[in-house]
Amino acid sequence: MKDICSYARASLFVVLTLLSIQACKQDSDPSPSVKNGVEGSWQMSAINVSPAVNGITDYLAFIIAFSGGDDCIKKITFIFKGDGTLEGSTPKECQGTIDDTAGDVGISEKSTWKVEGKKLILTSGTDRTEYDLKVDKSTMEWSTSEVDADDGNTYTT
Repeated sequence: MKDICSYARASLFVVLTLLSIQACKQDSDPSPSVKNGVEGSWQMSAINVSPAVNGITDYLAFIIAFSGGDDCIKKITFIFKGDGTLEGSTPKECQGTIDDTAGDVGISEKSTWKVEGKKLILTSGTDRTEYDLKVDKSTMEWSTSEVDADDGNTYTT
């Protein structure tokens, strides 16, 4: 079995590169006019995994603890625009601690989003990723499942 740090780094890379956000909360009015419930500004509140890996169920909390309590990652705002484009914004106080945040989490200048049925589809360059989507006025959850080649377990993030 992988040690927790190497698994966490690998998982974080995959999760953040693909912008797998398990739960987000809108950082503005909880009842904005939103296209498909997604359009608007969102911030991460959790990156959950099930079943737990070495007792860890929320990688966002783990990342914050592992970084000595720096919670700048929670302050990144993901902006889902009505024209289908996606941007990331890092607050001024975090720009020195998180370099090129938008690129680090898989958002490029050409990132787009769309909703098809109950799926959120993100495209960045030639990468296209689908997530199961649940959204209400103030919470958006994306999820994806995959089998870990090392342990054979199916993990839902």
